[in-house]
Amino acid sequence: MLHFLYQCSSVLFLITLLLLKPSTVLATTGAESSESFPLQRFLDLEIEGISLSTLPEDIPVILEAAGYFQRENSTFIKQVPLAGNRKLLYLIEVEDTPRHRSITYLRAESSGRNKNLIEKNRPVPDNEAVWAKAIYELVCLQVRDEIKKARACKPLTDREIRFGEGSFLRISANAGAQVDASGASTTLGITYFKQ
Repeated sequence: MLHFLYQCSSVLFLITLLLLKPSTVLATTGAESSESFPLQRFLDLEIEGISLSTLPEDIPVILEAAGYFQRENSTFIKQVPLAGNRKLLYLIEVEDTPRHRSITYLRAESSGRNKNLIEKNRPVPDNEAVWAKAIYELVCLQVRDEIKKARACKPLTDREIRFGEGSFLRISANAGAQVDASGASTTLGITYFKQ
């Protein structure tokens, strides 16, 4: 029974982290004008097979095929067992309101009885690296140097993909993004602000 309660508390903790909306950093991020930002390319970026342009009715089908189960209307969870009574927990939240549409992805490792240290030199998993690099490219590689600096774009490595100190950034009038990817954990988010 205690083991079940521990599992539930780990999942609830991760859901709470996912549902907490990070503060939007606007003034210092070098938000681009609508004319220069490739909005359709941003809307088509995929995380776990879904994008901001994916039809809402297709999202549960795609995520269930990828091994997720729907926890609530907008939250999808997948757990993968690891050695030492630990698990990899994956959460995806898709939010669609009159003001915005967003996809947030989180991967974290739960601790078990054997609390091994997470390898800091582990590379970002391949699938996450593809998603993170696609977002990173729009935020950090196709912009002027002063915008890169304002967005705190860290150099790309196979062990870390990050900008904005891992916080959510408003990158244009219609778009916001977050990337904090490492071998230990990953948080990715993309938001379309409707007008």
